[in-house]
Amino acid sequence: MLSTGEKIVQASLRLFAQKGFEATSIRDIALESGINSATLYYYIKSKDDFLISIMNDELEGLIKNASEIVSTLTTPEQQIAGLVQMHVMAHGVHQLSMLVTDTEFRALHGENKVKIRNLRKKYEQIWTEVISNGEREGRFQHVEDPKLSTLAVLTMCTGVVHWYSPKGKKSLVTISENYTNMVLHLLGAKIEGKALSIHDLNLHASTKYYSETDGSDEQEMMM
Repeated sequence: MLSTGEKIVQASLRLFAQKGFEATSIRDIALESGINSATLYYYIKSKDDFLISIMNDELEGLIKNASEIVSTLTTPEQQIAGLVQMHVMAHGVHQLSMLVTDTEFRALHGENKVKIRNLRKKYEQIWTEVISNGEREGRFQHVEDPKLSTLAVLTMCTGVVHWYSPKGKKSLVTISENYTNMVLHLLGAKIEGKALSIHDLNLHASTKYYSETDGSDEQEMMM
């Protein structure tokens, strides 16, 4: 059984994802979570603070995991494969909170916007450095602009958040592996002239950071 705090979090995420942050009122959250507004204010001081908390937690988690992947894996091919798997798993397991984190940047203002922008840039920079190293070492043969490649890969992988469902035909682990192979191909990762796949790499399990058994924020989208 969910605690009151957990009910509020889940209700808020559903509403932010469905209606958008600006269109969601405190009253909406109270009704969705089944509690009165007075009780709600005990848990939420303001909508803005709550949104920042969600975004900050998710981005800090991504940065922490990405940094560990880069520090523990050796080659750019392994590192980018690890990053892709982790990112896809995060967007499937924490589906609603990641959707809100990815789409509601538009609702931020002032210092809050600067804070979240800096976290996003920090995360993107980890990817750019890996892709840049791979390009410089001749391991990624299709990269002309590491920054542009980073944005293309992240946009592709983030898209999982819009359609993945635990009820779908493919498991999230399988999807993360398929996406890894697509990214390796997109970047031109090869070994002895042959296109590289995830099975050629010695990687951590894709569930190391996010597991399907954690209980994803489910949406009615199917694969």
